[in-house]
Amino acid sequence: MDLARLIRSLAIRHITDPARRERRRQRAERRRQRQQAPHLVHYFHQVDDPYARLAVQAIGALLDRYDIELLFHPVAEAAPIAIHDRQLWAHWAEADTAAIAPYWRCQDRPLRLAPQTAAVDPVARQQALALLCMSREPRAQALMAFTLGEALAQGDHAAIAALTEELSPPPAAAVTARLVDAARLRHRLGHYLGGMFCYAGEWYWGLDRLHYLEQRLDALGARHADAPDGPSVRRELPPAAPAQPGRRLSLEYFLSLRSPYTHLSYDRINALVQRYPIDLVVRPVLPMMMRGVKADRRKTTYILFDTQREAETLGIPFGHAWDPFGEPIRRAYSLFPWARDQGRAMAYLQAYSEAVWAQGVNAWDLRGLRRIVERAGLDWAGAQAVLDRRDWEAEMEANVQAMIAAGSWGVPSFRLPAAYGAPDFTLWGQDRIWRLEVEIQARLAAP
Repeated sequence: MDLARLIRSLAIRHITDPARRERRRQRAERRRQRQQAPHLVHYFHQVDDPYARLAVQAIGALLDRYDIELLFHPVAEAAPIAIHDRQLWAHWAEADTAAIAPYWRCQDRPLRLAPQTAAVDPVARQQALALLCMSREPRAQALMAFTLGEALAQGDHAAIAALTEELSPPPAAAVTARLVDAARLRHRLGHYLGGMFCYAGEWYWGLDRLHYLEQRLDALGARHADAPDGPSVRRELPPAAPAQPGRRLSLEYFLSLRSPYTHLSYDRINALVQRYPIDLVVRPVLPMMMRGVKADRRKTTYILFDTQREAETLGIPFGHAWDPFGEPIRRAYSLFPWARDQGRAMAYLQAYSEAVWAQGVNAWDLRGLRRIVERAGLDWAGAQAVLDRRDWEAEMEANVQAMIAAGSWGVPSFRLPAAYGAPDFTLWGQDRIWRLEVEIQARLAAP
């Protein structure tokens, strides 16, 4: 076995081990009790990040529910390794948050998110950062952060200038020092983005993962006795309207065999296809790191840890991995056109994903690959006849370009082409499948 792949596979198993996670949590809690310290939550806020503008609206409700100390850290930007194309990320974040914001509620009120109407002015942005570097009580800091973010999105530079004149923020050198310190703390604690909560060594990205933080605080008995039940924020989805007769949609599904998040999406996409009149177009792509997109240890660690957390919630086995990076992926894709011709495309991809992410199967070894092929209901002799061909490469590259043209660069991504009066619609992430279903229902029911 390739030693590098073995080492990576053992590292994945180490990171995703639930028993190790529990031991780490217990040590952290014993340390907190021994030091008689509060439940300390760090929050890192990037003022022009729309995900952070959503997340910061939950801080008041979080403080109402839990006996915590929340430290608010302004950060200037995401770490360089986090985002390979900042312009594309900015467009994506704006579109994604606009798609999900109407369905989030906090304290029985819908969250607000003003649409981006102007490019962020660098002078106004610097003024906003300076204002956020002023010390305030966490609720007041959260309100200020939201106000400044909305003003930047709307191009209301006059409002930011007026606040600057009224409040007299610290000088530029002090602001720079505060931002540098926050970025260093975020790096030391193990992350790279804004809109992030951190508690006792674990990270929670914005509204999508806040419920995990609350579950952990509940388990530690940190909820106030008089606090309302339930999470600080929740999704409220509209009831499905009856579909118009005769309608049918096409759904493009961009995925990668090395993507742990893709591994979590197969069952739910299969379920959508069974529930709705959908023609599924499966479009595999090469993994991001095989396309030259880099990721450091902090990013890969968080992704794997977060996938394990999501997998447990979804009831999907994950973590007993054998990393198929490199030639095993190319070998696997050489069988995809043939599996598709047999009508077994999804069965093959899912069997491969389950084998390498949950069953520790060495998919580079022909014995392991044969197990995968036969589990997918395919014939091994037929697979051997096409194994290691390279005629799939042009299709995979076309899939990458189509995914990028749709506005995404990661997997799993989902695209509904324009239909029944609605434009093209793209979502990225296994945690957006709920939003995909809302869109499918709306298109099938539209007059």
